[in-house]
Amino acid sequence: MNRKKQNIIDAAYSLFISKGYNSTSIQDILDEAGISKGTFYNYFTSKTECLIAIMESVGNEIRQKRMEAAAGKPVNDPTVLAEQLCVRIQMNREKNLFSLYESIFYSQDKELKDFAKNSYRKELDWISSRIIDIYGPKAAPFALDNAAAVHGSVQQLVNIWQLTTDEDLPTKKLASFVINRLDVSILAQMESGARFILAPTVYTEKTSDNLSVKELAQQLETCSLSFGEDHASRQLVLFLAEELKSEAPRKALLESVLGTLTNNPEHESDLLILLEQVWKKLAKF
Repeated sequence: MNRKKQNIIDAAYSLFISKGYNSTSIQDILDEAGISKGTFYNYFTSKTECLIAIMESVGNEIRQKRMEAAAGKPVNDPTVLAEQLCVRIQMNREKNLFSLYESIFYSQDKELKDFAKNSYRKELDWISSRIIDIYGPKAAPFALDNAAAVHGSVQQLVNIWQLTTDEDLPTKKLASFVINRLDVSILAQMESGARFILAPTVYTEKTSDNLSVKELAQQLETCSLSFGEDHASRQLVLFLAEELKSEAPRKALLESVLGTLTNNPEHESDLLILLEQVWKKLAKF
């Protein structure tokens, strides 16, 4: 990301946490970042857009850390999902994001509301897809029910913990507890056939989870065009694409390249989403 843009984001984040989003003016951000109004508007059209950029940056970091936690491990291992859930819980606490979520929740700004709704969809869709990874295609009809339960349980258990004790939240214990409850719940649903949410997904369009190996390779090739001067990463992504298209993809090489790419915190969300799909495809090779 451009250094000046990152400087503005860092300044705005600091102010939104310390003063609150609604109490922070654009002038406050200009003073904190040491920039002119013209410089601010070169990168953002509004304070709202600045907040969205902060949340997108955090979301990208969460994706990167989730992939880092998963790389080289079995797709169907529930302890991997527990580790991945821990990532968001820890990030929310480390970066004091609850106050920012609250600002979005109570905002009347349509752009913020739409962003929040789309972020919620993405998280539910991600949890649903990971549930299917673990329990197989037979779990698909019940995945959205349980994704909502997992997401809601984490939020409410964090709230209740804070109401009942001053001790630090045991994030790993919380994530493991939620995944253990998921195991009981979804196995019971798969046996009984009972479900509440009838829609298969929160999206209507095709998502990256539905891509064939060929389509995934094509999207990786397209993504490689956006790397600018990062020639090393471009070559690694193109290698993934070529290897996926081969008649006999070399799993060990794919895993090695995937590990290298997922350890780079600079990569954008579009690539990280595709890398997660490569990780899932590897389980089928």
